[in-house]
Amino acid sequence: MDPIFRLPPNSPLAVTVSEDWGLIPLRVPAGWNVIYNQLSARRLPDGRVEANDSEDLYWARTAPPPWLTAEEVAEEGDLRAREINIDAGWYDGYGFRVVVLDPDWDHERASYTTPDLGEFVATLEAWMWVITQRGKLPTS
Repeated sequence: MDPIFRLPPNSPLAVTVSEDWGLIPLRVPAGWNVIYNQLSARRLPDGRVEANDSEDLYWARTAPPPWLTAEEVAEEGDLRAREINIDAGWYDGYGFRVVVLDPDWDHERASYTTPDLGEFVATLEAWMWVITQRGKLPTS
């Protein structure tokens, strides 16, 4: 499976992709530190979109808000105070995969795989929002 897609012409994602390789704009909510971002794409002459096909496309982790006290950070049940990682990549033969780790690969909490670029970006953005804005882990 190649990471080449036909996006609906009126989709917000399709509008952001040009002929040159460039990062796909992501809505990253407050509370995330982006460690690595190579989620890039380009428009092909026939109108399709080619995305970066690396297993290592995106990695971000939460950081406790600076206004939390040491006691609040120490509370084990407070999701805002824990380090949550989100990892995303392209896996040949499967498509894009988004994984939530709490806090590491030994503690995978949610995973979603899709061959659709639009669904992948929407899931990545939605999961980051749910974690930091709602204080909940996504369900997969």
